[in-house]
Amino acid sequence: MSIGPVKSGSAGIEPPTPEKKVRAAVHPAKADLEKSSKVEIASRQKSPIPPLFPEHEVTVQRDTPEDHILIYRVLDKQSGALVLQVPSAEVLNDVHKTQELLQRIAARGNASAAASAVKGEEKNNGSKL
Repeated sequence: MSIGPVKSGSAGIEPPTPEKKVRAAVHPAKADLEKSSKVEIASRQKSPIPPLFPEHEVTVQRDTPEDHILIYRVLDKQSGALVLQVPSAEVLNDVHKTQELLQRIAARGNASAAASAVKGEEKNNGSKL
């Protein structure tokens, strides 16, 4: 048994060894697949991507000039189709019918009040003499 000489330097620390880079061999079929997928990716990037969410436009307008009812409409920008309206057409129709009915009732009340006032004046005028 023989013992060799001891190297001088720090005990327990080994100098780093340079690592060799090993490249794996690429199978020819994989190389063709990688080239074709790169071409597909490049061609896909050139075409415009459609938006994931539809784009909408919101408009606000009054129902009629004398009303204080605001109508909010959400329209699809591409097709111009109505997506949402608040209040809905049915609700607006009901509001208009209710307003007409209230105006008729108010007109009847005013007419009957005016008629009773005229009758009251006639009675008073006849008793003054």
